[in-house]
Amino acid sequence: MTPPVVRFVALVAVGIASIGWPAGSSLAGECLQGTLADAFLAEQAGFEREWLVQAPFDTERTQLEKITIADGLLIGQSGDGGVVAVSTAAAAPGMPLPGTVLWCQGLGGSGPIVPASVGPDLVLVARDNVVAAFERATGSVRWQQHIGGLSDAGPVAAGGWVYIPRGTSRILRLPANPHRFTPTPPRPTKQTAASKKKKNSKDVRRPVESLDPVSIATGGRLCQQPEAFNNGLLWCTEEGKLVALEPSNDGWHRNEFELGMAAAGRPLVHDGAIYVATVEGDLARIESLDTQGGGLQVGWQVLLETEPDGELFISGDKLFVSLGELGIEARSTESGSELWRSPLRGRIVAVSGGRVWLFDRVGKLSSLDAATGECLAQFCLGGFTFPVVNQANDRLILATPGGAIASLKPVSAAVRGNP
Repeated sequence: MTPPVVRFVALVAVGIASIGWPAGSSLAGECLQGTLADAFLAEQAGFEREWLVQAPFDTERTQLEKITIADGLLIGQSGDGGVVAVSTAAAAPGMPLPGTVLWCQGLGGSGPIVPASVGPDLVLVARDNVVAAFERATGSVRWQQHIGGLSDAGPVAAGGWVYIPRGTSRILRLPANPHRFTPTPPRPTKQTAASKKKKNSKDVRRPVESLDPVSIATGGRLCQQPEAFNNGLLWCTEEGKLVALEPSNDGWHRNEFELGMAAAGRPLVHDGAIYVATVEGDLARIESLDTQGGGLQVGWQVLLETEPDGELFISGDKLFVSLGELGIEARSTESGSELWRSPLRGRIVAVSGGRVWLFDRVGKLSSLDAATGECLAQFCLGGFTFPVVNQANDRLILATPGGAIASLKPVSAAVRGNP
């Protein structure tokens, strides 16, 4: 029997930007002082503390495990299976303010926490052998599915479908809305010259697809969570095979690209291009061909001095890479050429306010000038030691293991009154 998805009970008061920290909380003094989550220090650094919340987890028995950031939404997951959704969308009449906790749910289970996936309408969460689909706006359960053989790579919502990695080499595709109407294809009729001309024009409707589950061979063992790509799906195998599954007017096209070795981290999709690094230090831009059937080809490829450490980041025309003991470097997104190198070592977590932000090797939050690589400042992390990697927007997100989450919004020099 499929275990029920039960509503997760909020056990801790919620604070939003317009209200501030929960009244009587001792965490305010312990966590904020000397950190960028302090509104006054944030302002001095050129940021506005956009919001500050305490995720409603039972902090006496669980901690924050994962944070997923998408367009307009932040999803936090706790070790006991709790799921909380926080609005990050710009304020609009009749809509929740940024930093509002929209809903809380619980999946339970005892297995490893895998990252959630946020689609246009759904939030997907998997644990043990259960996948749950929550309505993005309300947290209501749209459906839940018991699926044997789930892998450690989380599910993904893309293009009206849900993709669920299974076992070592399969992905199960299900409809995001299993109850949607599938029209019956019309019976064939005698074609006239006019109808033939219309059929041969560019305005060709895609064939109606069945809502039945489809099992897709990955071509190898998945090494990371797949990701949405051109209304389809992109994944990479441990053997170094990059696969793009894309829909078109004449069906689905599967395009593969051999990296030659395993990827070092998850590929980064940006403006239709794929940026990926390998464990041997290759860094490449892979482009999707705009032709019938598509295809993948190398835009450029360079050799780094060592294997990249952590995620790739892009801001403007610059690609930022952590090289572990060799520091941080910036490269051109157009050519791959090196722009600057900094000896500062650490894990990049965001690019915001014209700076590259990283958790450095001495336990500080450090920043580099994104244009030059110059080391600008270091800040105390305090209790905000949970590294939140944000590749989705320009916010710097800070979090504590106990679920305190702050969003910092960069303020332009003109707004600050600087020349």
